Amino acid sequence: MSLRRAAFRAVAAGLLAAPCARAQHPLVALPLGDPAYVQLDALQRGGCTAARVSPYRPFRVGLLRAALARAAGEVRCAGPVLEYLASRFGTDTTAPAAPASRRVTAGAAIDVRTTARRDAEFRPLWRDVRPDSLGDRAVVGIARARVTWNGGERLVAVAEGYAQSDRRNDPRHRGRGFRETSAVVDYSDAYLAGRLGPLVLGVGRTSEAWLGEGDESLVVSSHGTPLDRVSAEVRWSRFEARAFFSTLDDVVLDARDSLPAGVPAQRVHRFLAAHALTFRPTPRWEFTLGETALLARRGAGFELAFANPLMFYVVSENDSSHAGAFGDDNNLAAFGALRYAGGPATLQAELLIDDIQIDAEDRENNPDKLGWRVAATLALPLGVPASVGLEYKRVDSYTYLRDFYAQAYALYDQPLGSELGPDADLLRATGEVWANGRLRVSAGVGRWRRGALRIDTRPGPRAFGHAGEPFPSVTVARPSGQTGMLGDGSVEFLDRVFPITIRAEIARLDNVNGEPALSATYFRAQLVGSYRFRYP
Repeated sequence: MSLRRAAFRAVAAGLLAAPCARAQHPLVALPLGDPAYVQLDALQRGGCTAARVSPYRPFRVGLLRAALARAAGEVRCAGPVLEYLASRFGTDTTAPAAPASRRVTAGAAIDVRTTARRDAEFRPLWRDVRPDSLGDRAVVGIARARVTWNGGERLVAVAEGYAQSDRRNDPRHRGRGFRETSAVVDYSDAYLAGRLGPLVLGVGRTSEAWLGEGDESLVVSSHGTPLDRVSAEVRWSRFEARAFFSTLDDVVLDARDSLPAGVPAQRVHRFLAAHALTFRPTPRWEFTLGETALLARRGAGFELAFANPLMFYVVSENDSSHAGAFGDDNNLAAFGALRYAGGPATLQAELLIDDIQIDAEDRENNPDKLGWRVAATLALPLGVPASVGLEYKRVDSYTYLRDFYAQAYALYDQPLGSELGPDADLLRATGEVWANGRLRVSAGVGRWRRGALRIDTRPGPRAFGHAGEPFPSVTVARPSGQTGMLGDGSVEFLDRVFPITIRAEIARLDNVNGEPALSATYFRAQLVGSYRFRYP
């Protein structure tokens, strides 16, 4: 018997014997920072098509467990990464992993993050390079407490609160400073989820990240704060659909937003709606189509048509009864994606259409507002799991932006989409090697360009009259496009109880922040360690 076939049988036997009682309720949403996401992505890059859970994150534990059960039947999936995930989650997909009796479980985690830089801060990428004093604190501590109520096989409630010692340069918080300090105390998760047949309904707070990979996405990313939303999702063997309707932060328009003289400041209430449908004709092919709608309202109400997951937002936009805050100018976008996985190779393509010009007259005055991503990975025939990848992302100059800042595709001044923000692109090559199911070594190098536009500009820059201009853009204030090289390397110990990550980054940039002839090299390193007790 070959070693590969023996390993395959060992994994399958371990999966079938794994005790499901120690796993979370199948309706629990796995937090986006969990190491399992990195491990699942590695399985797919290694050619394990069965490990594909969903294009929509966070993953529910029941769907994740079902993917592991499918992977147990594929020889290509066998290996240390699958073995570790199987030992953690188990594979019982026909019954809830948690006991049907109602009970409450609790867990906690303590994270410590240390950061060192040279000269300046360049993360997140959508912001300007800025002084070191505005970057992450040298040491930040985070304490988390999580409570899960099991209401039977069809109902679950989760609440997770956290306290963080400092929030500087961390966009994932919406709470005010604790007692006039830079610390923050808030909820990261607080939701109720229930199942009715194939339909899962949810209400409460959690993060969303659609398409892309990890936290990054052109459409809905989790670089910013968690969303307070109602959601619905349904899944069959070939189809999967997801929708949510969320509140966003209010924006107060004032003199910065070019209001006419004498007009008082105006508070604008904002909402985000999103829905998408995914079709998988075969395990190798996956197609996704969807829409988003950012709604800005001077009053507290909103149109229920945008909360209807079965109606096209573009049709609702043109309803004669529609009453928007600024005429009918909501920020609507459509998106699509395709994914192919065949043998050791995986190909992905994604397109965001914020605005596209069809009429000849419009093309003469208005630029297209697009975002797109293409990526390919290839598994390497080594004795351990390993792969290489190539990715290109581009966000056009005026994508995500609107004349009124309240309609910009942002949350607390942070892009709801890609970390690149508008007016930027990135070509990046990556590689990874797994020493075992938990120890990952990876590196990447990329060419980064960005123009003059920023998503937090007030008033928002007008796209009219800028058709045909070069990409990335330039302005009088930023006459030169910034270009440069980004490099990174990391060592990750992706354990459920003691995850540790060491990451180093370097940026060599020309025309920093669009200022001509200004060049510099920046270095950034982080060490993140955690202790997790029955978490998540």
